[in-house]
Amino acid sequence: MEILIGPDGRIWYPNSNELFGYLGYFGHDCDLVSYSIRNLGFAAIATFARYTRIRFQPALFPAACLQRVLEIILYHAPPRIVLERAGTLFAPLEVLHNLNDAVARLRALQIATPDEEESPGSPTIVNLSLDRLRDSKRASMQAAFAIWKEAKRYTNARSISRIAANPAFGSGAVAWMPGQDRCLIEAWPQTYGKYGEVSYESLLGRDVRDLPDSAYILPATRSYFGVAHSQAPRLELIEALVTHPDGSRFWSRYERLLLPWRTSASDIFVSSVPLLRLVRMH
Repeated sequence: MEILIGPDGRIWYPNSNELFGYLGYFGHDCDLVSYSIRNLGFAAIATFARYTRIRFQPALFPAACLQRVLEIILYHAPPRIVLERAGTLFAPLEVLHNLNDAVARLRALQIATPDEEESPGSPTIVNLSLDRLRDSKRASMQAAFAIWKEAKRYTNARSISRIAANPAFGSGAVAWMPGQDRCLIEAWPQTYGKYGEVSYESLLGRDVRDLPDSAYILPATRSYFGVAHSQAPRLELIEALVTHPDGSRFWSRYERLLLPWRTSASDIFVSSVPLLRLVRMH
């Protein structure tokens, strides 16, 4: 099976009337898939029994297209990935047996695409099924989820700080969602230290839109609003480029379980239970 990823991240199916209409061409005398990859910023993902092939042109590989490609391969985690670069004389193939290597290679090749308005620091976020909590490697998340279910989503304001400090919740972040349209930091992840010379503690109670790294924090906390609105938990996989206080940069891949807590008819808090999967130098 093969699918096309448009420059805006939309998924298309080859030889469909929707694709023909979008391209404005209904003829069958050319290879529209190859044309779209070479000239229009598309990528193609084909799934076979033993490998997954990704075709793209590094110089025409928009960030939105790359992000959707990463979402798909991170979700399905194929055992073998073949990268086929279009727009080169010999269309070289690269065979990668490690998902982490494939993600890093795709990001490295995409640098050839001219800069776009979208911030390159925006994290890739993939929704995962809550059924994955049954896996033994997510035992810490299972424990937090069980506590949340037993409490039936309710707690009191005094207990919020204890949730943030409770090792069962992974020492993750907690946010207050007043009116469900603001996101105020109630507790930072305990792995955080400073914003440069500024202590994270001094920024408690601040809206995420007012933080020094809001370009990263805003997309990373967008799911908090969805969880607060739906009052339903959410499991996500996140890959983000993180800048260390010493200026070094690294890729961090982690899962997080978002749990909504109601303390009154109007007050909602969201806690994040993290699970680190990978740290890789940029």
